Amino acid sequence: MKDIIVTIDKERLIHNIAAIRKKMVKGTKLCAVVKCDAYGHGIKAVCDEIVDKVDYFAVTNNREAVMLKKRYGDIDVLVLGGFSTHYLLPAINYGVTFGLDRIEDLELLSNYCKLTHTRARIHIKVNTGMNRLGLDTTSELVHFCAALKKYDNITLTGIFSHLGSGDKFCNRNYEQILLFQRFCDLVPTSITRHLCNSSFYTEKPCYDMVRAGIALYGYNFPEVRPILNIKARIAAIKEIKKGAYIGYGNENKARKNMKTATVMIGYGEGLPRLWAKNGYMLVNGAPCPICANICMDMTILDVTNVDAKINDYATVLGQNGELEITATEIASSTKTIEYEILTNFKKAH
Repeated sequence: MKDIIVTIDKERLIHNIAAIRKKMVKGTKLCAVVKCDAYGHGIKAVCDEIVDKVDYFAVTNNREAVMLKKRYGDIDVLVLGGFSTHYLLPAINYGVTFGLDRIEDLELLSNYCKLTHTRARIHIKVNTGMNRLGLDTTSELVHFCAALKKYDNITLTGIFSHLGSGDKFCNRNYEQILLFQRFCDLVPTSITRHLCNSSFYTEKPCYDMVRAGIALYGYNFPEVRPILNIKARIAAIKEIKKGAYIGYGNENKARKNMKTATVMIGYGEGLPRLWAKNGYMLVNGAPCPICANICMDMTILDVTNVDAKINDYATVLGQNGELEITATEIASSTKTIEYEILTNFKKAH
């Protein structure tokens, strides 16, 4: 038996895609952001289900991009992260699209293209206020486009930026849209323009493509549902006397005679240690509180009132019976965000 079972709810995933498309402006392309192992959900498992339902995949680096191009062939794959030579030759060969924002990288990319006797496609990254990556001014964009004309083995197919706020109604987003439009006015209208994310899907202008990230996985978007399910095996059942210590440290004592279950998952697999304070898991449809400090690879539950036995599985994240534990609930309790909870669980695969 596996200690940890990680699955995705395929029906919910397909439902989420449909819900996102329903809200998008008609005629807009959909880019599925599957970076960082699809936000910890398993990039292959997710992409296998949606490859024929989206127009683009977006990833962090060349290695992820090459894997997707090998697996799926013709679908467009865009590298969002900083330009790198790691895995660059195979990425060029497989037709990956690169996000670029430095003139110096044009010559580097062109030289690699010469080695492979092929062309490369790029999307220009522009900085509209996130101040992380991208050309900073319209004059820099003009110089970049002028330099690009020197390279006949590089084709410009897109331009993009990134919104810094999840609030679709805030002034910051609208200021970024205005600046992005000024950048777009300097490039050919035939290329793909994309700025909007999961939070800014229905607003106009949404340009040519929406990049859906967290919404794809069931969070922060109307009508979507979480898709990640994590279960961990119960390896031991203990009868604990009142007053006995439980787990590491001196603060956790049994307040009564109780039964505990030791579950084979801990912070080493992405379960936040702070979740021990108010956290729980679901065993046979019932909530079972965590009753000790979370260990590296184990967590102890109070199963006094539950019919639990060795080799049963406790639901760490997801649905069990009529109850469900979500990344939102864990994130709220541990003072972080859903993104961190989900991506940390990739260590459980």
